[in-house]
Amino acid sequence: MKVYDLIIIGAGPAGITAGIYAKNFGLDCLIIGEKTGGLVNAAYKVENYPGIFNLSGKELTQKFLEHQKYLKITSKKERVLHLLRKGARFSISTNKNKYQAKTLILAFGTEVRKIKIKNIERFENKGVSYRIGDNTSFYKNKIVAVIGGANAAVMTAVMLAKQAKKVYLIYRQAKLRADTIWLSRIKKAKNVEIIYKANVVDLKGKSRLEKVVLDNKKQLKVNSLIIEAGSVPNTFLIHDLGIKTNKQGYIKTDKSQATNVKEVFAA
Repeated sequence: MKVYDLIIIGAGPAGITAGIYAKNFGLDCLIIGEKTGGLVNAAYKVENYPGIFNLSGKELTQKFLEHQKYLKITSKKERVLHLLRKGARFSISTNKNKYQAKTLILAFGTEVRKIKIKNIERFENKGVSYRIGDNTSFYKNKIVAVIGGANAAVMTAVMLAKQAKKVYLIYRQAKLRADTIWLSRIKKAKNVEIIYKANVVDLKGKSRLEKVVLDNKKQLKVNSLIIEAGSVPNTFLIHDLGIKTNKQGYIKTDKSQATNVKEVFAA
């Protein structure tokens, strides 16, 4: 079996960047990731990346792929299932193949934070979803509620406002945490109503979502609920190697991005 100098697990911005540097240093590397671009794909607009402006997340991901192709960086669109150390090598098992490497870079990224709401599982994909990407045509002339108060939630509300009849932005704090540029945009959206100091506690409906119930006892008639409650580190694979994490669940590294396991780095 071929042994790579380096295998990068994760095909988001961090993983692809690591692959670019590895290729430039002459390393025989492989990127393994189930979804190229990671959560960047769900971004409505990317405006804080140098040299990039007014691009959607999907468009930026396409730029990543073009750069990767230009440098002839090998990648596999597969899901990693297990990581094991065998002597001086690492064994990586995916849903399709097995690979070996001398060194690993873990670029797992994050996944959407799930929140506890009564009946949420009943209405998933029946009015309830986590993130919507850049396609809002489905929400045309509908009433939509969005949970969250940071950039992703505010961006989603602004994007939906262009198609939806009404948008509720529900946030548990007294002040939104989004960047100033997005705060100014949401103020201009006349069909967005921001509800502060409130949490969604229950969902109601027959075959699809029809109402959201808040902890202030207010009920809102809606067609859809979008949850943008932040993200959590995606580190389900680290336990096989005994990699240490901090209290928030992120992988611990030193100044060189090395983990507590020799020849394993995190990005």
